[in-house]
This record gives sequence, structure tokens and C-alpha cells, in this order.
Amino acid sequence: MTDEMTEETPVAPGNETLTEIGETVGTTIGKAVATANKAMAAAKPEIRKAKRKAKKFAKKVKKSAMKAKKSAKKAVAKAKKTAKRLKRKLRR
Repeated sequence: MTDEMTEETPVAPGNETLTEIGETVGTTIGKAVATANKAMAAAKPEIRKAKRKAKKFAKKVKKSAMKAKKSAKKAVAKAKKTAKRLKRKLRR
């Protein structure tokens, strides 16, 4: 059985060139894929860092928006209170 596996399949004389071209193309594509995979593996930590930064920034923006909303509510309440006080003074 092992002898059968190690034997090469006979190639027709005209197909040797095609076989060589196929092998060359195959190895070139394999190298390109390997390079792309390495690049992706190297970029993953950077992607994670960028996602973390974006989430943190979004959280800060949300927090500042909540603070602005709270201060606006306080300002409106204070203005209403002042208007009410002035209205009472005018009645007297």
C-alpha cells in the first residue's frame, strides 16, 4: 500500500508544463493567503484596542450629555421658581 501512495501519477508530455504552472500558482496563492492571515493576526489586538477606545469615548459622551440634561433641568426649575416669586411680588 505505501508503495502505491509514493508512486507519481504518469503525466502526459504536454501536461508537464501545465502541472508546473499549476504548482507555481498554487504555492504563490498559498503564500499570499499566509501573508494575509499573518496581517490579520497582527491587526487583531489593534482592532480590540480601537473598539475599547470607541466604547469608552461613547460612554464619556453619554455621561456628559446626561450632565448637560441635568443642569438644563436645574436651570429651568430655577427660572420657574424665580418667575413664580416675581409673580407673587407683583400681586402684593
